[in-house]
Amino acid sequence: MNSERILHFSLGPVQGFVAQARKTRDFWAGSFILSYLTGHAMCELIESGGKMILPYVDDEEPDLLLAAIQRSRKSEHIGEGPVIATIPNRFMAFIPAGFDPKLCVQAVERAWQRVAKTVWENYMEPVADKGQGTWEIWERQVNTFWEIAWAVGGESDKDILGRRKNWRCHVLPEEPGDKCTLMGNLQELSGYVRSRERKKQDAFWAALRKQVGGYEIDEKERLSAIGLIKRLFPLGAEKAIGWRLSECERYPSTPYLAALPWIEKAVEINPDGARQYAAAAARLPGAKYRENPERFPRLQKALSEHQQAREFASLDGNCFFTTAIANPRLWDIAESQRKIYDDLRQQLIKKLKQLHEEIGASPSSFYALLFMDGDRMGALLKNYKAEEVSRALNGFSKRVKEIISEYNGVTVYAGGDDVLALLPLDGALKAAVALHCEYGRCFARSKVPPEQATISGALIYAHYNTPLASVIREAHRLLDDVAKAKTGRDSLAITVWKGAGRVLTWAAPWQIIRDGKPNIIDEMVDTFKINDSKDSEYNNTFFYNLRAQFRVLADEEGHIFSAWTEDEMINILAAEYLKNREREVDWSTAQQRMKRLLKICHPAWRDKEGNLQRNEKALTLDGALLVKFLVQKGVER
Repeated sequence: MNSERILHFSLGPVQGFVAQARKTRDFWAGSFILSYLTGHAMCELIESGGKMILPYVDDEEPDLLLAAIQRSRKSEHIGEGPVIATIPNRFMAFIPAGFDPKLCVQAVERAWQRVAKTVWENYMEPVADKGQGTWEIWERQVNTFWEIAWAVGGESDKDILGRRKNWRCHVLPEEPGDKCTLMGNLQELSGYVRSRERKKQDAFWAALRKQVGGYEIDEKERLSAIGLIKRLFPLGAEKAIGWRLSECERYPSTPYLAALPWIEKAVEINPDGARQYAAAAARLPGAKYRENPERFPRLQKALSEHQQAREFASLDGNCFFTTAIANPRLWDIAESQRKIYDDLRQQLIKKLKQLHEEIGASPSSFYALLFMDGDRMGALLKNYKAEEVSRALNGFSKRVKEIISEYNGVTVYAGGDDVLALLPLDGALKAAVALHCEYGRCFARSKVPPEQATISGALIYAHYNTPLASVIREAHRLLDDVAKAKTGRDSLAITVWKGAGRVLTWAAPWQIIRDGKPNIIDEMVDTFKINDSKDSEYNNTFFYNLRAQFRVLADEEGHIFSAWTEDEMINILAAEYLKNREREVDWSTAQQRMKRLLKICHPAWRDKEGNLQRNEKALTLDGALLVKFLVQKGVER
């Protein structure tokens, strides 16, 4: 092997493929397909005698996805296979003399064509004659979508792939006609123009929905070939990729993720009441989608002790929210049956409210999306041996799923230094902190100084009915512009996103966040007892008064600047805090509580040298409002 010849390989588009999602399964599918196809390119190289540099390939404990791809290429029977995308969309490898990198490109194309062919034959072919040029649209999109870039250089050519990408030689063909409702730059598959051929277009999509099942394609959805493949390939995965993906045929919805802690509580506290509610909810048309409670270890444990609540834990996520039940557009109700089912929905709302009272809580309407990415990875690879960096990243990737599962979350992607996960509101911040700790531990065992290998994160608390694509875009913005650029990396940025958009954004270096057990935010949440005003440290009036009184002093970014000293700020906040006459605390106690509050209200960041900086002359109240939000779980009281 000529160790001087290194292949740099990249498959895209990434954000343009992954982020365009309407369902959580679309989001997962985009990440999985990218990872799966890149894995085929890697396997082609390994089988030809190449040696991977990045990502690290451990022969004794191989990556589960890469091992499954290797077995499928040998036509071995796999059955149920890995579901988490763990292979990055780019890699570096030593290549043997005479190896043609075009073989990696061909491996990707063969794997992609097999996936596309399976979806076409299972679902599209039976209805294609109802469209206008459907096969031509399919072929054009399938054959031209992927942007594959590769370059070969020596060990000193670390930026050669970046220079290669500057050529921009991948030009997509023109996409005429009506566009895909999932991937708006591509034509939808019927080929009809809605403004003049609406009935034919509707007939085409009605036939396809009947072919695949109503839940898989909503009535208002008209998809491109790429969008349809993302949506449907899990259903025929064994033929498409070589193993079954049964766990992902029922991917958890955002309402289900939001309600998950409450569902677990209902199963434990009132399993019989949960069973009775499930029996009534099953009569609601449109509540046909079945969630999979088995993928959540804590819920699975609760169900093992209360089997009678299993149907309840499998209900469509919308069945746990009174506002969702009250919305007739969410349910498949014919106009002739509207009166009957209006009565049923009112009965369900009454039963659900009763269940809320019996359990002593309502479900949160918010779930969390966590996005993490290693800092300055290019500089790290330039300054240290790629093998050392790659080995540390490999160890981190293997721990991600276990950590996310511990907090009832779902790992979407865990490859190299990148993590994408969906979690309930409860525990999402703890999961982020745990991943940050694990990243540091993995590099501490390498020859790379841990202080040089840092990771930043973005955490979005989003209302479950917020369009998923908007949440994903916000996560990228939050990570790049706030956690990395503005806060100086090695940081976490948090946004709360309600229907109208973001309502608060707070960011700080991990050093600030981890100043507490388990972290400074959760530590404050744990002491915030909102139901007893005499014992509570803060309440709604206190928070809102702070914002109202200090807003006049704030700049465009919401920072409040003053000539006050730290002690003066503490005294001003303590005075505001003690305005509530029901608080039975002395002045000294109020000062101590406000001193703790200020820890997250002073802006903090890292400078260009990586040193922690804090502005003790400024306040940002979003930190305090974040605590309020987490205590209330997004429920206004």
